[in-house]
Amino acid sequence: MSDGAALSNSQRDRRLWLLDTQGFYDAETAEIRLATGRLVTVNISSQRIWCSGTACDLEYLTPLSDPLSKPQVVSVSDTKRKAVFSGRLRANLAEMNALDREILIRRMLTLVTEGIVLVVHLSKSPEIATALHNIIEPLSPFEVINDRIVTRISYDFSSLDLNMAQDLLLQIASEIWTVIFLCKNQQISDMLRSLVAEFAMPGPIIIG
Repeated sequence: MSDGAALSNSQRDRRLWLLDTQGFYDAETAEIRLATGRLVTVNISSQRIWCSGTACDLEYLTPLSDPLSKPQVVSVSDTKRKAVFSGRLRANLAEMNALDREILIRRMLTLVTEGIVLVVHLSKSPEIATALHNIIEPLSPFEVINDRIVTRISYDFSSLDLNMAQDLLLQIASEIWTVIFLCKNQQISDMLRSLVAEFAMPGPIIIG
């Protein structure tokens, strides 16, 4: 990367000057943006080397305190109200190793949540938009800005362990199914169904 990993800030010129004059710098504070869009503060050290007449700056990054480095507290409802995985996915999950399951569940959680945000933007029904907003509002601590997607709002659930991420995914799926059952707009209903129908079946619906 011609500009280095750190985002542009007032200290970039100083770091470049140190590389130009002494060939290295150590433990400078900077910000980088993760692939998810989240900003992380890091210590950055760099060493300049020359390869065939071209200056190459090797950077070493060490994360500093990060608001998502500590486990986030989210509310997960009673097990009886959560959706359940479809038989096919349940069988596939059973054959995966723990790391692959964790990656898959977190990715599914991210995609479903981002899908809800998109449907909120497309929905012309205030009631449906409010119901969907109530599903994702508790997840605001996980929000990050991502210029690569339409809504510009993405989610990073990397701080959740597998059990918490899985419980949260099934709870959200259950709440989406409830909105589907109550939604009178076929287009919105179909969009919501596409978010959950392939992996989760609705749990018991309690009507009071």
